[in-house]
Amino acid sequence: MKKRFFDSMNWLHTWTGLILGWLLFAVFLTGTLAFFQYEITDWMQPEIIHPAQTTKAVGQAQAFLSQNANDSERWSITVPSQRESVTTLFWRDPNAGGRGFRRATLDGTGEEVAIRETRGGGFFYRFHFDLHYMPVLWARWLVGIASMCMLVAIVSGVIIHKRIFKDFFTFKPGKGMRSWLDAHTISSVLALPFHFMITYTGLVTLMLMYFTWSITLSQGDRGALFNALNGEPAPTQNAGEPAPVASLQAIFNDATARIDGAPISFISVTNPGDSGAMVELTEAPTQSLVSDYRKLTYSAATGEFISLTPVTFAAEQTRRTMINLHAGRFAGLQLRWLYFISGIVGTLMVATGLVLWLKKRKQTSTLHSGHRLVEVLNFGTLMGLPFAVAAYFAANRLLPLTIAERSDMEIHCFFAAWAFMLVYGLIRSKSRIWLEGAVITACAFFLLPIISVFTVDRHIGTYTIGPDNTLLYMDLAILFTAIGFSVMARYIYRSTLKKEVSLV
Repeated sequence: MKKRFFDSMNWLHTWTGLILGWLLFAVFLTGTLAFFQYEITDWMQPEIIHPAQTTKAVGQAQAFLSQNANDSERWSITVPSQRESVTTLFWRDPNAGGRGFRRATLDGTGEEVAIRETRGGGFFYRFHFDLHYMPVLWARWLVGIASMCMLVAIVSGVIIHKRIFKDFFTFKPGKGMRSWLDAHTISSVLALPFHFMITYTGLVTLMLMYFTWSITLSQGDRGALFNALNGEPAPTQNAGEPAPVASLQAIFNDATARIDGAPISFISVTNPGDSGAMVELTEAPTQSLVSDYRKLTYSAATGEFISLTPVTFAAEQTRRTMINLHAGRFAGLQLRWLYFISGIVGTLMVATGLVLWLKKRKQTSTLHSGHRLVEVLNFGTLMGLPFAVAAYFAANRLLPLTIAERSDMEIHCFFAAWAFMLVYGLIRSKSRIWLEGAVITACAFFLLPIISVFTVDRHIGTYTIGPDNTLLYMDLAILFTAIGFSVMARYIYRSTLKKEVSLV
């Protein structure tokens, strides 16, 4: 503790923001991209021309599964929506290897569509809390610790910036340290409620993992607790009498009517082809922020309605609502854009804080190897991660479609590009790396639409207004990003030139 409370809060804000600041930047940026994960996936799978429709998708899925997975003990159907343009099917197959599942993707025609293997926008969603290469448990604990540091930094930042809202209106560009402080203040104030909400609810999303020991001690059987929270029915038994599966489309339509037209996201059929088979349909939490998270159960043989089970535990419903708030699943297009813009502002807040820390030390103390390390990490993360995103998109277009484990290769390209920027920051002159990094990243994003022209049939030169709007908006967003880094490069160049002239 310092002599003054203000000094203690200043120290706390500084170090909680720095220690895991580079991880927070990565989490904020990839989490922000995840708000449009389905749109990113559509851009990365341009082969999907005929979007699936819920009015026919379930029936088409049943026809496909009856023909290709008639002996499977479980069918799973991910129902298309306004944002998901395909029907995804999974079924158990002991000969499949791995986890024992096979997968198929159907388009609006009901036929299996040959699409390039990619994780799409789902990679960004998973990375922002699983970190991909790390063991899942370690990664989520590390992200949780970083989120707690972020929460502490937000609260302590409000305390130390007594005039935080007043300073918002006094931005002074081109004033060196003062400008960086103003930029950090502005990016903090612009979306302060969002920053607090997204950080706190992010912690809530993983709370059952953080409190796993207390759950075990108080409940004994964790599985039974989760079954109670989720309203899981008793496991079904195979009756041993063959019976065809009733119309799943009719069951889907009846279930939709019973929940007043709320969307259904997932259907599972246990023991299809048996008289004791059951169908379970899960409500999607995409219509409103607060949902009952209902599950409906039907007899698969007769189509008879059996039960409707909402989540009745207030605490569990609160937890799920916070998860819904964090992920923005309920948000329409306008609100999702507000989420995205607020996420970008939060990413800039972390970035300006990291740069500001180093600039302060350059003015007030003698630089040593620790400061050089911070500078390399700043460059490698703040410039390297956007470049890695561009490399991920480029790999989606350039890698051969038949290459083994193609989706993993795209991700390897993402991390290789990130590592390249880290090494680049080590070997290049520190006075030039930011300018060169901005130019490289701008060129990478500018090239993406051009690469698409030569590698896919649907590109910016052939788009049809209406069916191809999502792909067009993605290309426009990519070009806007390229322009942003070009403006950054110009600003850095002019600042560097001005500094060189002052030294002459």
